[in-house]
Formats: sequence, C-alpha cells, structure tokens
Amino acid sequence: MVNVVVGIVEKEGKILLIQRERGDFIGLWGIPGGKVEECEHIDKAVEREMLEEIGTKSSFKEVIGLATEIMHDKNSTSIIYVCSLTLDENGVIKNPEFRYRWFSIEEIIKSSDIIESDKVFIERFYINKSKEYLKLDCYKDNNGNYYWK
Repeated sequence: MVNVVVGIVEKEGKILLIQRERGDFIGLWGIPGGKVEECEHIDKAVEREMLEEIGTKSSFKEVIGLATEIMHDKNSTSIIYVCSLTLDENGVIKNPEFRYRWFSIEEIIKSSDIIESDKVFIERFYINKSKEYLKLDCYKDNNGNYYWK
C-alpha cells in the first residue's frame, strides 16, 4: 500500500493543476502531489511535493479528504490524502518541474483532459466539502485508457 498526498491550491477562484509527463496519466492535467516518504508527516510531504513539482513553497492548511484508490491493472492500492494549501511568496510560481495552469471550476468539470479521480477529489472534497471517505477503483481498458468505478 502506498501513501499519496495531493495538494489543492486555489487562487482568484481557480485551482492549480499540472500536466503529467511521466508515470500514470501522461499528458493529462492533475492535482500536484506524490508519495509520502518514510518517516514523513502528511503536511511536510505535500509541501515537499509542491516545491518539487511547481518550484514554489506552500503552506499546508488541512487534510480535506481521504480516499483509497485501487489500480487494478497494477494490483496496487493507494491511500490518498487530499490537502488544501496556500502558496507562499505571493503565489508566484518559479522553476516548475511540470507545465501548470490555473483552471476554473467550470473548466475542471467540463474538461476531458483532467484525471477523472482528481476531478472527483476537487468536486467532493473541495467544492462540496464532504468529509466522507471515498473508495475508487481504477481500471485500464484494452486501448490503454483508464476509467473509474
């Protein structure tokens, strides 16, 4: 089982997403984040991942959601901590590792090039402020496309 953190950052009514260049979901936009390292707390893990991926320090606010996601094609399970953060240094992003963009809520809901599970996290935990635990099952079809149940 892998512990994963993702960090939702909002600025002027828009949410920061990055475009994945490696790993799963290459080419799709998603919430910045990654694996929690050994002997690392959730708050420090999400701050570290944000610094690595967007090149700017951020401050942990809170865990806003908890989910498990089973990747059936890899026989792996992740515990995902969905966090809320604020960007330091007036929100200026410097030296990002990935392409990034600020998306409005409407763009996120309508877009087909955003990771579906990340859309669910944003809608359920950030917009609707649900505190209910979420279970996701991710599958890969014969064409290599992912889908969730």
